[in-house]
Amino acid sequence: MTGVLFHGPEVFDSGWAARFKRAFPRGRFMLAGTMSRTALHDSGLEGVAAPGLQPSACLKLLGKKCSALLIATASKSEKSGLTFGGLVTGRAGLKLPVVQAECAGPVYAAHAGACPPRLAAALGKLGFLRTRAPETRIELWNEGGALCRRLTTCAKGDFILVDGIVVGRANGTEVVLVARDRAITELRGVTVKPHGLEKVRRLGGVDLAAAKLASTRTLRRGGRARILKAAGKGVVFIDHAGMHVYALAEKAAGAVTVGDDTTAVAGDILRRYGVPVVGIVDGDGDGIHQGGSLAPGSVVLTVKADDREGLRVRRLIFRGSGRTGKSFSRVRSEIEHLLSGVLLGRRQVMESCKICS
Repeated sequence: MTGVLFHGPEVFDSGWAARFKRAFPRGRFMLAGTMSRTALHDSGLEGVAAPGLQPSACLKLLGKKCSALLIATASKSEKSGLTFGGLVTGRAGLKLPVVQAECAGPVYAAHAGACPPRLAAALGKLGFLRTRAPETRIELWNEGGALCRRLTTCAKGDFILVDGIVVGRANGTEVVLVARDRAITELRGVTVKPHGLEKVRRLGGVDLAAAKLASTRTLRRGGRARILKAAGKGVVFIDHAGMHVYALAEKAAGAVTVGDDTTAVAGDILRRYGVPVVGIVDGDGDGIHQGGSLAPGSVVLTVKADDREGLRVRRLIFRGSGRTGKSFSRVRSEIEHLLSGVLLGRRQVMESCKICS
């Protein structure tokens, strides 16, 4: 059996994911990545597992029941896509064939073992041409007790993400991250976003050798939202947008989101289930998520420091928890009262409204 791992929203938005499903009717399908999960939802495709794991962990999971694995991507370029696939394959360390189909070519390459003839024939019918996998390795070295890591697929203006958190924008193609004791101490070749670094620190820091580093112009370039109606209860607190937002969406009647980018990404996910948000922002959004919207009933509150006020909301209204059984309207009212003395702006969403970054 062939196991197929989808990564990135474009493989769904472009229609390639549906073609792969038709080409491998007996295959086992899985995805990795928050925006991949959003694109899957919008596509309406069924039979694709979303375990919420890193890509290498997904490969290992697929490898338990499959004789060959296919990574399917639609990246910004062949080079960046195949480099990503090579790193993921190396991290997974599997002893079975791992092939990548990069739709930006379209080309395919074997990262581990030889491409099985049947898999090669199926990819050929889809229009993919064989190419050689690039040599890939994580560039790590030590400088005076600090760990350094180079990103090799950046372009000027790309957002730099560390485990899904935006920490800055590339000034060119040479980007190096420096960390000491799980704290990022320097970003070379990057216009730094201090709020992003603070969020990385608050979430426990980073293991630079194992971290998922990425560079991108936008989280998603297209796709049309598919709206469902959830029947959840209570209100959840979200200060980092990730795969966990989907589990929350089906069980909550509302959410509080902290940060411009978190409000944009998580709010856009939640509106697919009709879940409104109270977004606490300070206007420092990067615009990495374009074209997102919020559900009707949402309100966006602008303050001077969203992280600080978000912590206050969590402590005083959520009692330090990530969820409250209060109604959304009550939580919204309590937050507006709590922040009334520091409020710089308020925007009410009466109907599905585009997010302005």
